[in-house]
Amino acid sequence: MSDLAYREFNPLKPLHHIDRLRVLAAGGDIAPVTIEIDPVAYCNHLCAWCVDPVHHHTTMSERFFGALVDDLKTAEVSGFKVQGVVLKGGGEPTLHPAFGRLLEAAAARFAVGVVTNGSRLQRWAQALASHATYVRVSIDGPTPDSHRLVHGSRDFNAVLAGVRALRASRHGRYPTLGLSFAIDVRTIDLAERAIELGDELGVDYVLLRPPFFEEVGRAPTMSPSQAREVRQLLAQAASNYQGEMLVQVGNWIGDSEHRLGDRTLVSTGRRDTQVINQLPVEHRTGRCLASPILAVVAADGMVFGCCNLRALPQWSFGRLDYGAGICFSSVWNGAQRREVLARMHRTACIGHCTHPLSRYNDIVETIKFGVGYHTEFV
Repeated sequence: MSDLAYREFNPLKPLHHIDRLRVLAAGGDIAPVTIEIDPVAYCNHLCAWCVDPVHHHTTMSERFFGALVDDLKTAEVSGFKVQGVVLKGGGEPTLHPAFGRLLEAAAARFAVGVVTNGSRLQRWAQALASHATYVRVSIDGPTPDSHRLVHGSRDFNAVLAGVRALRASRHGRYPTLGLSFAIDVRTIDLAERAIELGDELGVDYVLLRPPFFEEVGRAPTMSPSQAREVRQLLAQAASNYQGEMLVQVGNWIGDSEHRLGDRTLVSTGRRDTQVINQLPVEHRTGRCLASPILAVVAADGMVFGCCNLRALPQWSFGRLDYGAGICFSSVWNGAQRREVLARMHRTACIGHCTHPLSRYNDIVETIKFGVGYHTEFV
């Protein structure tokens, strides 16, 4: 078993941010730990489950990006600052004509992650090897046909060549390099092939997960019961693997899957049924208080408070405009964010949720109420 499970993917990682979570539990505010930035809003692939289907020809200018990372470097809330930046999101980030310079500028100020479809990895392999902390390639299909089915492209071999180039270029164990596979009922038979491909390419990890549909209201390609079956088959494929590479099964579960059967999703006094059915903490409490741990800046300068809400204008905190003096702190402390955040706190957005912050919310809720059941015992 790779020690990535105890480093980069340690489930106790939220404890590094316990001071921020204490502030949130007390009703205060913080600066995000991580900011996701979308350098462009367009893509060269046509993925069926894209987190942002509303693509448009918007490119974040290099000047704006420079001002943004300078701004984020100095932004401070309750004594907390931004620590990391992820280039991903509303389009394929490596399509930005100055991607290498953006990457270098961000890495001079923050730890930087990159999420990419891999189509241009060969061009940017050296830059990524020099400046990225991690690179996750959303490849989804482990064969040319399955890749074309999901991505609508014919560049499978170019993606593999790019992964090999990046692996050959990196220094030591950084950037951490992984492959992500969103797998549904049409491609579930290829789960073991996905793991084999990761092994053959020598990546650090493979992530297997069912696709998300909730985030921006896409029509699902499978029922909640099928999603559950897919998840079980993915877990079986992962357990069958005996190699050294880390194989993960995504634990983000869409809200529609949680509604499977006759489960009660509202508070009913004693919540034994909800706990037994493993409903997310956001359902059990009707709150999401941990969302300020993360923020998203889209290519057009719009700021969102959750990765599940990007591209949904009604959930925007506002738009950055450095020419008009509207910086990140202006938006973060503004009236529009307060109104939207109040809706997020009471989970009015739960229909779009894949519960990415459940672990953080669990900690916030524990701190908030301080119920001392069995705290006398280790």
